[in-house]
Amino acid sequence: MENVLKNLGLTSNEIKIYLFLLKSGKTSTGLIIKETNIANSRVYQSLNSLIIKGLVNYTIEKTGKKFQAADPQVFIQIEEERKKKLESIIPDLEKIKQTKEENTSSAIYEGFEGFKTAFKKIIDDCPENETIYIWGFSDQELSNESLRIFLVNMNTKSAQKKQNLKILMDIEAKSSLGKDRLRETYSEVRYMPKGYISPASIDVFGEYVYIFLWGEKPFVFMIKNKLIAQSFKQYHSFLWNIAK
Repeated sequence: MENVLKNLGLTSNEIKIYLFLLKSGKTSTGLIIKETNIANSRVYQSLNSLIIKGLVNYTIEKTGKKFQAADPQVFIQIEEERKKKLESIIPDLEKIKQTKEENTSSAIYEGFEGFKTAFKKIIDDCPENETIYIWGFSDQELSNESLRIFLVNMNTKSAQKKQNLKILMDIEAKSSLGKDRLRETYSEVRYMPKGYISPASIDVFGEYVYIFLWGEKPFVFMIKNKLIAQSFKQYHSFLWNIAK
């Protein structure tokens, strides 16, 4: 029985006092101290706690305060009220859980088909008139004709949604993909100084960051996280201001 009461949140002293009062009926503080062998200060502290919990009440008589235990049925009432309170906050707890789950997500795309899927998702998921912040491929990767044609086709679809592309590129790419960009209405390109090499192409919009690696086996890593995306945008802005 005492273990059950402990599980309900009562301390050892509170259990002793409650059981004593339940057995004895109305009782003075002095008798509680004497019969339970609990120190004075601990008795007063425990009585106050039991009163707050609704497990003990008192009356004031000529001889002083008399304490008595509440009917044991009160435990059921307390638990029912506690259950109702818990049920009332479950929806809010679920929202917190969902928010956490949505805070960060990731995906990996492999191979040329995965590469194309990732690019298409950027265009599909990015709203109309939204800005996409881009670190372009280096000139070495752009020497691959199939990649270059694919990028041109994708950016044509992007233009149909009036997505604004702010593209940072290696100056060495000015004579290749840079020429293609000149034909795009919604693209703005700035070039990094000679010697700058981007190890990957990066596209950032909204809460999304896409990192593209081109090689024998193309690889794309997507991260959805508001803070990470914001930090990439700030870095892009820093480079944008020093690019030409």
